[in-house]
Parts: sequence; C-alpha cells; structure tokens
Amino acid sequence: MTRIWPALLLCLILAACDEAPPPPHLRVGEPLPALSLVNLENRPQSLELPAGKLLMINVWATWCAPCRHEMPSLQRLADKLGPERFTLVGISVDHDEHVVREFLIERKIRFPSLLDRNLAMASGVLGLRVFPSSFFVNPDGRVVWVVEGWREWDSPEMLAEIQALLPVEQKL
Repeated sequence: MTRIWPALLLCLILAACDEAPPPPHLRVGEPLPALSLVNLENRPQSLELPAGKLLMINVWATWCAPCRHEMPSLQRLADKLGPERFTLVGISVDHDEHVVREFLIERKIRFPSLLDRNLAMASGVLGLRVFPSSFFVNPDGRVVWVVEGWREWDSPEMLAEIQALLPVEQKL
C-alpha cells in the first residue's frame, strides 16, 4: 500500500502540470478598471490615467527575485522616455509600506509605487498569474500590451516595442 502513494502523487502532479493556467482577467483591448490602492504613506489612492501619455503599471514585490532584478531597468526606462510622454507606476503586493519604501530608496527607484496588500487588485481585478507583470495602457484607457515576467526594460528591443505604443505625436 505504501508504494501506491508515491505513484498516485506523481500522477496528480503530472495531471496538474498538463493544464494551462487561466488567462489574466485584464486583456489587451479592454479598458483599465478603477484601481483603489494605498500609497506609501498608508493613505487610500486611486490610480489615475495620465492625460495624453502611455501608462505602464508594473506589479511587483520585494520578496520576488525577478521583480528586484528588473527594477533598475524600469527606472532607466522611465528616465529615457521622460515624464512628458510616459508614466510608470509600480504596484507592490508587499504588506509593509516601510519595507517597500526602504527598498525603493536603497535602489534609487524614483517612479511612484502604490500598495495592494491583500492582492485584491493584482489577483481579483488584473488577474495576475506571474510576478512581475506589466500592463501598458494607452491615453484612451485601454490595455495595449500585457507582459508577464521580468524584462530588461531599457534594452533596445524593449525600447522599440514601447516606443511603438506611444501616442503618434510623442514618438521619437
């Protein structure tokens, strides 16, 4: 009887691996829903669409190694594109705003970050499956690109992809 359990467990694991994960809730072409979060001063804050700009929302956590890895390239991306045509906002799923604030200061990350402590927005509204995940929203409020997993955001390839999403009057 004890020899059956390992085989049964292996079958269950293999069966679970065969299923594709569910698609994210928020898909390309859909409008960005209202996101009610908390700022790093622990006050409620809604995420506002920046007028006439491409918005990038990066959902991350301090405990996520790929998230930590990509943060410097996100800051370099924001610096290269400039605030007049691009807005980057981080949404951390950490519970402690002090840990997030210290992490950002230590790594010289200047783009704003909000908190989603209970993952209500990340899981419930955005439907995250992977950390980090990024959502690009055009000035009309529609999602134009969803990227799961970390990237080197300031690489020439990623810069070209993102610049193609910028409003026509703002492209280089």
